[in-house]
Amino acid sequence: MLTRRRLLQAAALTGAAATVVGGSSWAALRNRVTNTVQKPLDPKAIEQFVHPLPKLQVIEAGTEPLTIHMREFEMQVLPDGYNKTWSWGYLKDGQLADRESYIGPIIIAKRDVPTEITWVNDLGFADKTNVLAYRYGTDQTLHWADPLKEGIHSTGHTGHEPEVGSVAASNYKGTIPAVPHLHGAEVPAEIDGGPEAWFSSDGKLVGPAFYTFGGNAAQPEPSNSATYRYPNSQPSTIGWFHDHTLGATRLNVYAGLAGGYLIVDEANDPENLPEMVPLVIQDRRFDDNGQLLYPSGVMLDEHWALNPEHPYWTPEFIGDTICVNGRTWPYLDVESRRYQFVIINGSNARGYEMSLVDKASGLPGPAMWVIATEGGYLDKPVRVGGDDHEKDFLLIMPGERYTVIVDFDGYAPGSRDENEADDLDPNGEIYSGTYILKNTANVPYPDGDPIENGTTDRIMEFRVTKTAAKDTSFNPAKKTAVLRGEGAKGAAIVRLAEPTTGSLVAKQHKVRQLTLNEVMGMEREAIEPGSGEKTKYPGGPLEVLVNNTEWTGMRISKATPDSVEREYRADFTLDAKNLNSLSELPHEGETEIWTFINLTADAHPIHLHLVQFQILNRQDFDVELYSEDYEAAFPGGGHDHMTGKPYPAGEFMPGFGPPLDYNTGTKGILGGNIDVTKLNADGRAVYLRGDVQPPKAYEAGWKDTITCYPGQVTRIVVRFTPVDFPLQEEPYTKAFPFNPGQGYSYVWHCHIIDHEDNEMMRPFEVQP
Repeated sequence: MLTRRRLLQAAALTGAAATVVGGSSWAALRNRVTNTVQKPLDPKAIEQFVHPLPKLQVIEAGTEPLTIHMREFEMQVLPDGYNKTWSWGYLKDGQLADRESYIGPIIIAKRDVPTEITWVNDLGFADKTNVLAYRYGTDQTLHWADPLKEGIHSTGHTGHEPEVGSVAASNYKGTIPAVPHLHGAEVPAEIDGGPEAWFSSDGKLVGPAFYTFGGNAAQPEPSNSATYRYPNSQPSTIGWFHDHTLGATRLNVYAGLAGGYLIVDEANDPENLPEMVPLVIQDRRFDDNGQLLYPSGVMLDEHWALNPEHPYWTPEFIGDTICVNGRTWPYLDVESRRYQFVIINGSNARGYEMSLVDKASGLPGPAMWVIATEGGYLDKPVRVGGDDHEKDFLLIMPGERYTVIVDFDGYAPGSRDENEADDLDPNGEIYSGTYILKNTANVPYPDGDPIENGTTDRIMEFRVTKTAAKDTSFNPAKKTAVLRGEGAKGAAIVRLAEPTTGSLVAKQHKVRQLTLNEVMGMEREAIEPGSGEKTKYPGGPLEVLVNNTEWTGMRISKATPDSVEREYRADFTLDAKNLNSLSELPHEGETEIWTFINLTADAHPIHLHLVQFQILNRQDFDVELYSEDYEAAFPGGGHDHMTGKPYPAGEFMPGFGPPLDYNTGTKGILGGNIDVTKLNADGRAVYLRGDVQPPKAYEAGWKDTITCYPGQVTRIVVRFTPVDFPLQEEPYTKAFPFNPGQGYSYVWHCHIIDHEDNEMMRPFEVQP
């Protein structure tokens, strides 16, 4: 099983040209190649902190329906003096009025007051769009939401090099498909905005799961719009909406299709919180004309660079410029008081280790107090960072959201840091009053390329410009400060797991052990640009998988250089629409343990639709030993889609699914994998190493996206009910206020959206 981890280890051990280019791994090529039309803009030439943070449009949803158009428009993203950037965005009534950014709007809904939104796709055609990142980034060799429904891309990649000039080896030119997904919402599956529920901009084509097609009296034919009525039946939630089109999410979100959706629960929410400011963080690349640039494959002589199987897909998009609320490196003037920041990581692949530091001295600035995770408020505030160096950073991976309070009181210009006092300066060092929101995260996280000093090591700037009157808002630093539970308005979090020990509280009904897999492409020779010499390029990732299973759940039974045949697994279940073969079929009301076994070299933010969950714990495991036994369990047969030859028994079979029967195991369902909890005869763990690690204090709430680190198993407790139902022995009294099934699927996937666009996503159905 050639994984990226093993490839990197081989490069380190041998230094062989076969696995390195210019002294580094294939990762150095990740964003190196691009189309020949756009010339990259040097990020160091972009002036920083010269434009104020854009205010995002806020819409307070009520009982009146909303109409939101997906449209293309120009917006000033780079500093004044650069051209405006063509972007896509969600526009209320199709109008740009009151908009300072392509990001947004922020919709604020009330619990139990439904919000009806008609989403209209006005994005036009791919060969006419001014968003060049989309025009030159579409990859028809992926299994994607293809309106043409023809050629080799109708069933995904074939595994052989596309011929130059073929449909698959060119960018898509037709009507643009899109579908909005409300991330973090408890909604019926038919309005979840799933990957196959897309609808085209010309109103003529829809995906196979488009919910109004062919049976809705109000809309019996395909259309360029869809009307979703969100029940908003859950407690306070930091949601956001973004595109989720199968195989094109990375491009549609990169073009700008993202906004915020906050559900407020007035009867239970904490009172007197500080002023709220949303911060949507994204990394981007630009060309010298100020337009979005998405690195993608090009021809190097007669060969495709990096990944011939998917010439325009980038395994992880890594930007060299940081945008907040749709503006590069903005600043925000603040008073010397408390603020509440709702932070959304809307990046494709980049995670952020965030902390505040004094711009002049580098001293730690004010602390961030985490008060809420994706699914609602914590019981108590959790301090991260600050001038006492406690817990130095807040990690936020793609798709994650946190609400933090920052108190700028005592950090105005001339204030002193008494914690830094010494014999030479007994009063402490002096603050400048200007603070950088710093980033220290490698990408891919945690052991990838380091940040670039002067660019990707900073996010935005805060300037304390005014002394505020006495602040009487909620103070998270008070020892008695509580957000929920005793002494607060709302009830304490219903605990499925004990956050301080990482132990289970709820009764479990099933256990699933699910692998995270990366499949590497083949090494090839290509002409090195500039030198004209042939160089051996390592194959980049061919695809990334959850539980070694592709989106459809089918596996390759036979392959030739010209065709691929697939078959259904007997241990999976074909869905009601005959679209996909399902492996996860949880029952409404039941509680399951999902254990993610990360066999890749990187962290993956895994996201489940419909539900919020709690982190049980994490634990190290022996990746090499487990991988050996895991690979040995594969039965052989099928066909290698790269060579067309059958696999021998005991060799990893990419896309085969788990090696064992999915539905058998000593603890209920184990996901068809070697049991990672297996013990030796003397009772010692075979694969697990060290103690279980409880969640970080700021993760100990309701989450819908969780970071799964390499070399670890990550366990979550998933209860397929609304989050505020109390614990009971009988699960079947805990129903959603809607039927979650009805033949439609939800999905679970990696929220590195370049990964989910190339098979790291699976549908699941909840049994009512």
